[in-house]
Amino acid sequence: MGPEARKNFAIVCDSACDLPLSTLERAGIALVPLVVSIGGKNYRDCIDLNAADYFVSYSTAKGRINTFSPSEGEFLNVYEALVMQGYTEIVSVHLSSAMRDAYEIAVSAARKVSGARIQVMDTKGTSGKCALVLARLANDRDAGVPVDEAVTRAVRVAEEAHMLLVPAYDAKPSRGVGHKRGGILGHAGSLQRRALGMRSVFEIGSDGRATELFRSTDLARLAGSMARTMSAHAHEVGPLTYVEVSAGVPRSLAIIEKPLVTNEFESTRAAVLDSNPSTTNQVGVGAVGIAYVASKLLLPEEAAAVLKQ
Repeated sequence: MGPEARKNFAIVCDSACDLPLSTLERAGIALVPLVVSIGGKNYRDCIDLNAADYFVSYSTAKGRINTFSPSEGEFLNVYEALVMQGYTEIVSVHLSSAMRDAYEIAVSAARKVSGARIQVMDTKGTSGKCALVLARLANDRDAGVPVDEAVTRAVRVAEEAHMLLVPAYDAKPSRGVGHKRGGILGHAGSLQRRALGMRSVFEIGSDGRATELFRSTDLARLAGSMARTMSAHAHEVGPLTYVEVSAGVPRSLAIIEKPLVTNEFESTRAAVLDSNPSTTNQVGVGAVGIAYVASKLLLPEEAAAVLKQ
C-alpha cells in the first residue's frame, strides 16, 4: 500500500467480497484471505488460487474442496503490518457472522494489537454486498472523511443493502463450509436435486442469513422475480446502485440483466464481479447474484471507481 493510499485510516477485508487482489490493491485495501482446501492442500483465496485456477481444480477434485476462515495469526500479521506503516485507525470489514466465524476471529485478533484502534465490521452479507460496503468506505477514506463518520456511513450501507442470489441448481448448503458456520446458504433448507433442475432466489437479509424467496426451473422467470423485488425497493428508496456477481458462467448474467431494462424503476450497474473461489465453491459454478443499495447512500460512479475490474 503506497503513500498515496495512506489516508486517515486503513481498510482490511476478507476475500468473501469477491474482488480480485488487483482491485483491492488498486483501492488500497488490505486482504486477509479465506482458505480453500483442495484435496487436503490449502490455498489462500485470491493469492494462491484465482477463479481460473479454481475451475480447473473443481472439475477434478469436486467433493474434496472445503473452505475455512483465516486464522487469528493471519489477521494479526496484517493488522501489525499496518501499524508498522503508521496507521493508528483501521477498519476491518467482513462477511456475515451468521455465515462464517471470520468476524469473531478478527475481533479477537484486534484486541491483541497495540498502537492502533481497530474497528471490526460485520457486513451482515457476503459477495457483492461486502463489495458495496468497501466501496463506501474507500470513497470516504480517500475524501478525508473522519474514520468514525466513515464507519457510520458504511454501516448504513451494510444495513440497507440487499443481495439476491441464485445458486447453481446442484449447489449444496453444506458444501465447502468450515469453522463453525453454515456458509452462504446456511440453514436455508435443502436445495432441489440436480435431476429436477430447480433453482431458487435467496435473499441475504439484514440478519445476514439467506432466505428463499422464489423457486423455478426457468432462470428467466427467476430474473423477473428479482427485478420485481428490486422495483419494490426502489419505489421506497429511489434509484438503485447495483453490482452483478457471476460464478463462472457470464452468459447467465444476460438473463438476469434483461428484466432490469425497464421504466418501472431506475437502477445503474456499477460493476460485474467474478466470484472468488471460496464463494464459488459454496454457491456452485453457474450461480449469479445482484447486490444493490439506494444510490443516495452510494452513487454508481462511487462504486464503479473502486469496484470495476
